[in-house]
Amino acid sequence: MTRITESVLLALILSPLAVPLWAQGTYTAATCNQSDVNAVINGPTHQAVDGDTIKIPAGSCSWSSGVTAPSGIGITIQGSGTPNSTPATTGASSSCSSTAITAKGGTTFRMTPGLGNSTSRISCMLLQAAGSAVAMSILGSCTANGCPNLRVDNVTFSGWQGVTHPGNSYGITAVGDMFGVFDHNTIKGVAGNYLQLVEFSHASYLGVGSFGDNSWHQPESYGSANFLFIENNTFNSAGTSENEGTAGNLTNQGGGRIVARFNQYAVADSLNFSLGWHGTESSGRPRSTRAFEFYGNTYTCSPGSACGDVVASRGGTGLAWGNTINHSGGASLNNFYSMQTYRAFGSINWGVCDGSSVYDTNDGVTYFSGKIGSYSGGVVTVAATNPGWTTNQWSPTGAPYSMHDVTQSTGGEITANGSNTLTVNSGSGGPGSWTPSAGDSIEILRATACIDQAGGRGSGILYSGDPASPSSSAAQVSSPSYVWSNTINGGNPVFAYAAASTLRVIASRDYYVESINQAAQTSSTSPFNGTTKPGIGHGTIANRPTTCMPHVAYWATDQGSWNQSGSGGQGQLYVCTASNTWTLYYAPYTYPHPLTAGGSQGPAPPTNLAATPR
Repeated sequence: MTRITESVLLALILSPLAVPLWAQGTYTAATCNQSDVNAVINGPTHQAVDGDTIKIPAGSCSWSSGVTAPSGIGITIQGSGTPNSTPATTGASSSCSSTAITAKGGTTFRMTPGLGNSTSRISCMLLQAAGSAVAMSILGSCTANGCPNLRVDNVTFSGWQGVTHPGNSYGITAVGDMFGVFDHNTIKGVAGNYLQLVEFSHASYLGVGSFGDNSWHQPESYGSANFLFIENNTFNSAGTSENEGTAGNLTNQGGGRIVARFNQYAVADSLNFSLGWHGTESSGRPRSTRAFEFYGNTYTCSPGSACGDVVASRGGTGLAWGNTINHSGGASLNNFYSMQTYRAFGSINWGVCDGSSVYDTNDGVTYFSGKIGSYSGGVVTVAATNPGWTTNQWSPTGAPYSMHDVTQSTGGEITANGSNTLTVNSGSGGPGSWTPSAGDSIEILRATACIDQAGGRGSGILYSGDPASPSSSAAQVSSPSYVWSNTINGGNPVFAYAAASTLRVIASRDYYVESINQAAQTSSTSPFNGTTKPGIGHGTIANRPTTCMPHVAYWATDQGSWNQSGSGGQGQLYVCTASNTWTLYYAPYTYPHPLTAGGSQGPAPPTNLAATPR
């Protein structure tokens, strides 16, 4: 055995050939210039290690390229100033604008942490756009025990316009396979431009797959740490989320889980929803966003403006409650919560949801076969025969049929019919839209549910590979969305409180809503008695209905202890799981988020564990 003496070890350490031994600590860049910041992260001044804090001094600097942290570590990059961190404050601290970086290209900050690394944090600076750039790309590596943590706080994003971000859709940042929080940021958009704070996904949720399949295989886990949280931010002509961008190397997409709470949204156009995403129809193999929570937010549609949907979902299920919506002074508002399932109206990705795609839940029956005689104004007239259909027999609410165009390998939902005519939704110029043609062979089929449809669908079988395998129905369980206790000022929404684009998604089955501005319970029977529409009530636990039918819900305002802010109340959601049986369904995750106070967010317990005899 060779013995290394202390003198030999010391000589090795002092040797010019020895690898530097960096200690975790705080290091300050010489200036805010990209080269000086890079020097304390990637050398020669310092090589960053897990847990380091990198300080950027005050100043105004332009960056034509960004800084990439060493792979597999979590570090803090923080500008000069005193960050906001309490529930009493919203938006970035003005003092944090003393470190101002103008991004002229590339990705300003890039990190690739893994589970077990220190929290990755970017804090206290002004990030301005002056070209085709991405503010930050944070792409984590998850395991069965969870995903790494991220905190982005007290950053003012200014001058970013969605049209300047080719390949990144409309997002300022790209975040994949991370839990944690964006808090106390200010997003300054430009009216008339699409702009979203984050392109997000949980493509490899809990370390499995790369398209969001495992996120769709697992339950929603509402009220847990297994989400990306967006809280105490200020948005001006901008929204929270999207999920179709590829800039920042966000090549693995799908399955996102997101919570937006206690934010301020000031909106002046119809382009930017507060919370939204594409579905399993837009980006090829990736799945839709899986689950969301949207609560405690204030949304103001500027006077005279025409504003779009507040929550615009194209897949997945969620909870929307306790928000305040203002649209006065001639402002108009679209829907509060919209559910769009574009695959019901054309062939996009995963095939059209018309009873012909193996990934949907189909009843397997061919109800009619024939040819198109003529097509005009959305109405198909069948050729050569009058089948004698009864009026609207093919468009029942909750279980509509579709016309499958065999010739074009596409189809659309039937919205009405006559004795020999079919009124078909063929997309109206949207994704996958098409035009029926005379002579096309057609069939009438039925899909009872579309894979990942917006509203009402939950966990299903675990897919893998590309194309997705096994090639069979997802058989996703019913998982209704719930919408309650939202205050809408200035008149009712122009269209609806909640609206779905397909007759497969209906109220009091796939989603449950209170009436607009429904009052709190004054007794156990009023205004909600547990057995009739609307399907939700709220108030004290003492006033909860004593009778209930399955799937309706009740928000008990005097229950729970999740709200640690000192104001704003508590609450827990109970769902009727069997006749006259209330079961606790949801309590929000701790607020403020533990990371905002410098705390830690431990991984959620692993799921689907099994003991194997040895």
